[in-house]
Order: sequence, then C-alpha cells, then structure tokens
Amino acid sequence: MLGFDVIDVVAILLMDELYVESFEIKDVKTLRGEHLSRAIGRLSSKEGKTKFAIKNSTKTQIVIADTKIHILGSFANVKIARDSLCSLIMGSPAGKVYLKLRAVSVRLAERF
Repeated sequence: MLGFDVIDVVAILLMDELYVESFEIKDVKTLRGEHLSRAIGRLSSKEGKTKFAIKNSTKTQIVIADTKIHILGSFANVKIARDSLCSLIMGSPAGKVYLKLRAVSVRLAERF
C-alpha cells in the first residue's frame, strides 16, 4: 500500500489512468546528515503546508516515508508534483515552488 489510504489503493485497482511513482531523495540529490533532514523538512514543512499545497494543486496523493516519496495520480499530474518535489529537494524556497504551481494550475485549468 506504500502508505496510501485504503480508498486510494482501491482506486488504483479500479481505474486505469492512475499511476504510482516512487523515488528516493538520494535519486534526486546525494544528501547526508543534516542536509537530508533539511530537505525532508522543506518537503513536509511546518504542519505539512507545502506537501498539502502540492497535493491540492496537482490533484495527487503524496506519501513521504523517511527518504522515500510515493506519488499517486494521473500521469501529467504526477510529473508536475514530482518536479515540484525535486525543486524543493534541490534547495528551492517554498515560495518559488508555490508560484510555479500556481502558474501550472492555471494552465491545467485552461486545458480542461
């Protein structure tokens, strides 16, 4: 189940267009010690605000389990969420990622 809710796991079985992508923070950038802790902190932020913003704007489910990250959603939305998370891992401030997400969300809304 990779840390997802039971309802989400059932949705994976029933829907063909849902994908799960898993990667480790070390796949993006080699970090050790306090640097790794800070990267995880940037991803989850205070009270999960950054993770929640990425989940809502990309319509995905995100699970951060230690150094592993699992993303569930449609193919395009998973790519957007992964790019945002990778930017945070690389050291981008959360405000910059929020601005990119806002721009991408507007483009997605126009497409549909």
